[in-house]
Amino acid sequence: MADTLTVGNLTAECGTKTQGYLDAVNCEVKMPVTLINGANPGKTVLITGGMHGGEYPGIEACIRLSSMLNPQDISGRLIIVHAVNTPAFFAKLQYVGPYDGKNLNREYPGLATGTISQKLAYTVSSQMFSQADFYLDLHSGDIHEKLTPFVFYSLLSTPENMELSKQAASLAGFPYAVGSLNAVGALGGATKMGIPGLLIENGNGGLWSEENVERFLGGIQNILKFLEVLPGTPETLCKVEFFEKAVYEDAKDTGCWYPYVTLGDMVKKDQKLGEIKDLFGKTLSEYFAVRDGKVLYHTSSLAINAGDPVIAYA
Repeated sequence: MADTLTVGNLTAECGTKTQGYLDAVNCEVKMPVTLINGANPGKTVLITGGMHGGEYPGIEACIRLSSMLNPQDISGRLIIVHAVNTPAFFAKLQYVGPYDGKNLNREYPGLATGTISQKLAYTVSSQMFSQADFYLDLHSGDIHEKLTPFVFYSLLSTPENMELSKQAASLAGFPYAVGSLNAVGALGGATKMGIPGLLIENGNGGLWSEENVERFLGGIQNILKFLEVLPGTPETLCKVEFFEKAVYEDAKDTGCWYPYVTLGDMVKKDQKLGEIKDLFGKTLSEYFAVRDGKVLYHTSSLAINAGDPVIAYA
């Protein structure tokens, strides 16, 4: 491990903490970032909040975590991005960025000469993934979503990385852990670069609470103990149910979404999950379970656009 931790225009010497705005590659957007270069050697952990602008609990958890941690207690290094998608955060947008209308979490590994969202993804991939030994991506239910807390870990990695990620998932403090075959998104991008990690979903409806933030903080610190970045022994924070994989349904039409199930429901194969109608009440499309599972999240807004996620179950 090098004595100096450098990410773009930000630098932290061994045993110090640096906070500032990271210049995204080839654009005017700046990301609020904390670098903590521990007094002792160890793993480099990347933590990102605010991949989507309306997912507030993870953003606030990153803000607090960066203030709480002391470099003298750290073995290794932490790169904490308080809000990756600052344009979407301040525009109060769900999913997409205001400059290009793209979903940042569908643009990895990004493009240095692309749109703003593609440049943000490229900044994370080239400057952060390239240094990370483990990745935590903090999400929540966006402004239009209902969600039960759960953790994704990738099934597309090496056996060693999958096992490490699964162990970390069991210590995150959330009741459900789901194997993911999704190759897109920030977690997918990190996985392709050989980095183990988790995507954690916590909170919903575009809201945040002390409970949400404290749950994030407790889980993150427990995982950092597991990775031996923080001193102490990790604890089992709750009973965790593991699911093989998730099923995602996207909207086939633009119209009004009517869910027939809700969070935590157990659904059976061929059970009707919901339907989309037009603004005159005519049914446009219906959605049925392709297998048994538990509902993890679904869109809560009446309005839906073709291609938007409508429901996921594990």
